[in-house]
Amino acid sequence: MWAATKRTARFAVTAKWQLATLKWRLILLGIAALVLYLVILVVGILDTLTGVQNEQPTDTFNTAGGLQVSDQVLQYRGLVESELSKYGLAEQTNLVLALMMQESGGRGNDPMQASESKCGRIGCITSPEESIVYGVEHFAAVFERANRDVQLTLQSYNFGGGFIDYVQQNGGRYSKELAISFSQMMYQRVKHTGIYRCHRPSAVQYGACYGDIEYVDSVLKYLAPIAVADGVITKELLSGLRSPLAIPLNVTSRFGWRVVFGQWDNHTGIDFSCTPSDTIHAVKSGTVIYSGNRGPYGNLVQVRHDNYITAYAHLSRLGVQTGQQIDAGQALGYCGTTGRSSGNHLHFEIKTSEWSGHIDPAPVFGF
Repeated sequence: MWAATKRTARFAVTAKWQLATLKWRLILLGIAALVLYLVILVVGILDTLTGVQNEQPTDTFNTAGGLQVSDQVLQYRGLVESELSKYGLAEQTNLVLALMMQESGGRGNDPMQASESKCGRIGCITSPEESIVYGVEHFAAVFERANRDVQLTLQSYNFGGGFIDYVQQNGGRYSKELAISFSQMMYQRVKHTGIYRCHRPSAVQYGACYGDIEYVDSVLKYLAPIAVADGVITKELLSGLRSPLAIPLNVTSRFGWRVVFGQWDNHTGIDFSCTPSDTIHAVKSGTVIYSGNRGPYGNLVQVRHDNYITAYAHLSRLGVQTGQQIDAGQALGYCGTTGRSSGNHLHFEIKTSEWSGHIDPAPVFGF
């Protein structure tokens, strides 16, 4: 009897211990799952805030004809070109497709987001065909009014025709500064409505919350070459660049769009394989405008040349300082895997601004 009682007590203690252990295991498992979720969330937030690329592509956008646009946009090429031909503007097909990519990614019944310009409210256009017919008509009118200035046309498509009048009263030529000042002026007029709010950090910085002051760069990033305020970056301008590596260039990830964590992500440069013993070289003489650590970029060097910038990311060591004048071929640092990187490589960019206006470097190197 006593033995049976002891066995029952021992069993009860053992069962209680196992339940307690299971409880703590479940708690620890829950904590681990929460930590993993927070890590993924933080990485996603960093990507959104910095606009920095991911390293492992799982899908890409269609790049036909120099475009970096989705298949949803590309399906409308024939209709867009046909409508533009009515105005003698068929050569602007790629530009309008890039505009559509920025407006909607080719999704929905109004891919050119033309409802507001047609009837002053969202939702009055109910089919993609109607959107393209009216959107192209509106684009053509703005294009002619802007004297075929591509940048002025794009910003006016976003701001409205009043921006053309504003530019003509202030020198007659588009500039980012005029876009900012116009947005500031218009926002002061309409902010009491509560309808307008800043969508970009740069807009918050300037108090320019009317429309999108980054609209021109946002559209032109889908094209190569890209127009800039003081001219056009052409292959001729970029010709004669030195190689950023002393070894043969081996591309491991190309410029363009891909899906990461279930969302589209823009890889803003081109990746070349290299080892920690490989030196990274400036492709052209210029001025170092950034040398330091930049989040997912890791150790980053950016060099300004004429009216564009080259960037070299994930370096293991930095060999130059901000403000330094450098020569073509000069060593900038060493190949590495700092920042958000899956292995040693050089992430190389060509762009028109420090953190925007990226273009595909591949044609420059013959890829």
